[in-house]
Amino acid sequence: MSSQRSSPAPSSHPLEWTGPPLTVIGICADTPAELSQPARQALQEAELILGADRHLNGVSKLNLKAVTRLYPTPLGDLRDLLEHHSNERVVLLASGDPLFYGIGGFLSRILARQHLRFLPALSSIQVAFCRLGLCWQDAQVVSLHGRPLQRLRAKLGCGRTLALLTDQHSHPQAVARELHRAKLDRSTIWVCEALGSEQERVRQFSVAELLLNAPAIEVNPLHVTIVQTLGDGGVQPEFPGIDDRRFATGEAPGKGMISKREVRLAALSLLQPRAQDIGWDVGAGCGALAVEWARWNPLGQLYAVEHHPGRIDFLRENRDQFGVDANLRIIEGTAPAALHSLPQPHAVFIGGSDGELLSLLAYCWQQLHSGGRLVASAVTEQSRAALLAFSASEAMTNIECEWTQLQVSRSDTLGSQLVLRPKAPVLLLCARKPSRPPEVITHG
Repeated sequence: MSSQRSSPAPSSHPLEWTGPPLTVIGICADTPAELSQPARQALQEAELILGADRHLNGVSKLNLKAVTRLYPTPLGDLRDLLEHHSNERVVLLASGDPLFYGIGGFLSRILARQHLRFLPALSSIQVAFCRLGLCWQDAQVVSLHGRPLQRLRAKLGCGRTLALLTDQHSHPQAVARELHRAKLDRSTIWVCEALGSEQERVRQFSVAELLLNAPAIEVNPLHVTIVQTLGDGGVQPEFPGIDDRRFATGEAPGKGMISKREVRLAALSLLQPRAQDIGWDVGAGCGALAVEWARWNPLGQLYAVEHHPGRIDFLRENRDQFGVDANLRIIEGTAPAALHSLPQPHAVFIGGSDGELLSLLAYCWQQLHSGGRLVASAVTEQSRAALLAFSASEAMTNIECEWTQLQVSRSDTLGSQLVLRPKAPVLLLCARKPSRPPEVITHG
C-alpha cells in the first residue's frame, strides 16, 4: 500500500543490542484480529511498542501493558530511539510483510540477524491480487513511494503485469498519464483501497477514464495499484538496442555525442555487467551507453562521468526519459580527478578522454576490482595508438586483450536510389583483470 516507505540510510556502525530479539509484527488491515499466537505473546510481553497511529490504535484493544510510541519523524531517528531501549523487550508494528518494501530492510542494516525476529502478515500486494483473482508470479512490483514517478518508465512495456506501491505523487491519474505517454492506452488499472478494512474498495479503470474524470475520482491514500499493460507501445524500449534517434543530444535525431547502437551493444556484450556490479562510464557524453547499461542491469550501480555542461544536461534528460535514475548516477567533472571519490568498479567503459586516454586507461585498470572488465573505444589515430600503447605497457604483461573493430554502414538515398554510407570504424579494446589466486592455508 502507499503506507510503505523508503528506508533511510542508517549509521555505518551496527547498533549494540543486549536485550531479547527485537520483534517486528506485520498487521494486515491495521487490525489484530488475524494475529498469530507468537505475535500476541510478543505484544503481551513487550515493554515498548512502536508503530504508526493506525497500528497502535488496532492493538490498543488487546489491553497491553507496554509503553506505546509513534515512529519518530524522520524515520532515521529510529536508530537512536532503539539504542536507548536496547536492553528491553521491543516490538515494532508494520503493515503486511515488514521485509517486503518495509521497515525490515532498514532494521537489517543496523542490527545483526540474531537480534531480529519477523512475524509477517499477508502483504498488500498478495491481498490485492487475491481480490482480483489474478496470478502474480510473473508480476513486477515497483515501489514509487518516496521515489520519482519517472522510475515507472523503466518497467513500462506491452503485455506486463505491474503492482505499484504509491504515494501522493504516483496516484492512479499520474500512472494513467505515464501509460498514455508510453502509448499503452488500452491498459487496465485496478485501484485496491484500504484492503481488509471496513473501507475496502476495489475499482477497475481504463486509462481514458482516469484521465478524463481525474478531478472526480478520489482514492484512499492507502491503496495498491495493479496494472495490466496493453497498447501499441514502442516508446519505452523492450529489448537491448535503443534507437539512436530516441536520445536527446541537441542535434538532429540520431546525431551528436552518443555511442551509436552497434557500438553500445558490442561494448556492453564485452563488459558483461552483472547484478551488484559497480560500473563506470567515463566520458559518457549524452549518455546513450550509460542509459542502455543501467536499463538492462537494474541491480547494478553505474556512475556516468562527464565534464561538458551541455552534454550533462542531455545526459540527465536521457536518464529521466528512460526512468533509470535509481541506478545511474551522474558525476560532473573531468577524469581521472572526478573518479577519485567513486567506489571501486567491477566494469569500466571509456568512451571519451579529451586526449588523456593513456593515463585514464592506467588509472582505471589500477582501480578495477580483480576479475573486472575494462572496455575502451577509439576512433582517431591518436586514440588507437593510446590503446595499443596501453596493451603493450608493463601493467598489461601477460594480460590477454580482445580487439574488435566495428565498421557499420547505414542506409541513405542518392537521388531515388538506396546507398549504404559507411560510418567511421570504431576500435574496441577489452581486457579482464586477473582474479586473485585463492589463499593457500598452511598448517603448522
